[in-house]
Amino acid sequence: MTGDSQSKTGPTSGDHQVWPNFLVIGAPKSGTTSLYHYLSQHDDVFLSKVRKEGRFFSGVGDGSVYWPEFYHFDTAPDVSDYQALFGDYDGQARIGDVSPDYYAYAPIAAPRVMTYCGPETRIIAILRNPVDRTYSHYLQNVRRDAEFYSFEKALADEPRRIAANWGFQWLYADTGRYAERLREYRDRFGKMLILLQDELDQDGPGTVKRIFDFLEIDSDVPVTVETRYNTGGIPRSKMSILEGAHDDRDGDSFETLHTELIAPVSGVAGATSADGVYPPIQDTAVSIPPMAEETRARLQAQFEPEIAALEHLLGRSLDQWRST
Repeated sequence: MTGDSQSKTGPTSGDHQVWPNFLVIGAPKSGTTSLYHYLSQHDDVFLSKVRKEGRFFSGVGDGSVYWPEFYHFDTAPDVSDYQALFGDYDGQARIGDVSPDYYAYAPIAAPRVMTYCGPETRIIAILRNPVDRTYSHYLQNVRRDAEFYSFEKALADEPRRIAANWGFQWLYADTGRYAERLREYRDRFGKMLILLQDELDQDGPGTVKRIFDFLEIDSDVPVTVETRYNTGGIPRSKMSILEGAHDDRDGDSFETLHTELIAPVSGVAGATSADGVYPPIQDTAVSIPPMAEETRARLQAQFEPEIAALEHLLGRSLDQWRST
């Protein structure tokens, strides 16, 4: 095995504790689930088989954010819960955790990573065109019975959700503000790799090799990257949501809408997946409806300052994310 030994800089209560020495922090809907599967194929990489996302450093398990009761979301609220995810660790050089909430709650997560894992922790981010990411994020919630408004209505409702401290899973456009969150990590950790989903799409093997090089492990290990995981789309049965069938239900809570429109839903309680997908994706055929052109243009204008800020942070052009 190659690379650094596991970090011992964080608090310990015995040699049995295992802390990550690298994190894939997100962004959500940018390819993190695929990276989890690709990196897991390397013999020198340990990623929990219990589930993809540890969700310890962001604090989302402490009950401080609003999360609809019906939406199953496993977290690790304390050290013992988190350590349980590493029970199968067998001495691999690189110990990882792939959790997009570490990006979403970067001001909370980055300092906690420093405390528990230390400054040598390697940070990997993968980012997607923020307009497309926002829409994919929304469609994922529709597919998972976790959004009942049209895309436009949900975007208009976002300021209210932010003010009410909703979980990031329901903050579609806000979660696309990349630069300010990435600075939380760049300012603390000297080893950070920022990738684009475009690069993973165009050259999966080369992108994974870059990650292995960054982790200082054998980058020539063959990895199968043909399959993409947790891709987008919704079944035809949910198209009425996109068309605004429930947009007039402002006065009803998500729990009320879920009880009326979805329940009983089988497989939610106790559903488990290494991908952290709750509830499981339906087996029925899905498609990606086109975004309304007016909505795309509005989001493009909204995200332009964010794209420019990220260009400054990365020192590279992101013109591929701009309208042509």
